[in-house]
Amino acid sequence: MKLKFFKLIFLLTIFSVTNIASAQADGPRSYLLIPKGVTSLNVKWMGLEQNVNSTGSILIPGAKFTIDLFPVTAFHTFSIKGRFAQVSFMANPGEISGSAKNVPPVIPLPMNRIKADGFSDGFVGFKLGLFGAPALGVEEYLKKPMKFSLFTDLRLWYSGSYDPEKVINLGTNRLTYQIGFPMAIPLNDNLERQTWLEVNPSLSLFGANNDPALGTNADKIEQNALFSVESHLSHNFTKKFWVFGNALYKQGGQTISDGEKNDNNGSRSWLSNNAIHWPVL
Repeated sequence: MKLKFFKLIFLLTIFSVTNIASAQADGPRSYLLIPKGVTSLNVKWMGLEQNVNSTGSILIPGAKFTIDLFPVTAFHTFSIKGRFAQVSFMANPGEISGSAKNVPPVIPLPMNRIKADGFSDGFVGFKLGLFGAPALGVEEYLKKPMKFSLFTDLRLWYSGSYDPEKVINLGTNRLTYQIGFPMAIPLNDNLERQTWLEVNPSLSLFGANNDPALGTNADKIEQNALFSVESHLSHNFTKKFWVFGNALYKQGGQTISDGEKNDNNGSRSWLSNNAIHWPVL
């Protein structure tokens, strides 16, 4: 039964992440080692209230967005010379609405509330184990003690829905190149009552938007590199129920409109707490 479970897993995981302010956050238990030969579909709901766009990459001072996203990620794990490897694809349907006063010309919004729906940016990704992340079969994995593991995670983010004639969009009309080094740190060795600290420092490099949205008064919008650290602390009270806390820090990411810097650079961080029931299928 366990062998079939790990060979083909369909997980439906629905949870609320409020005020984390980033659709690019992966969520807790995303950086733990899993067996090779696993094919999974992971569905989430993210309810956000923030002054950052739906991808979590552009700060718009003075704005207020309400965003509902449903990231759907499919992935498959395998082995490359004995190392854990994973390929993934994420599509991100959702809706955004917003209003703002006296915002800079990054995404100027009228006083009335406006909405857009469709797809936010998604990604194709490749993850490879660097340390403490061997490619294990199911039986080996079930016997493996909790240990530190480190990966490299490469992602190419593609644009979601975008119309330059609209004031607000879910997509960004550009490519984003991201490299991260997620790690999982066990804080105990109790498989029944696991406690994990997960940390993922990453760097995002952005392509240019050569067709900015209506009202920006720009022919091209560029963006500086964005450094981020996503972290999660989680603990199992039972095999099926665990709680977690999230932290997310971002630095940089200033946008540049036709060579003129916008006032949206700097550091920002978010915290949230949630509980989740993880089904065993």
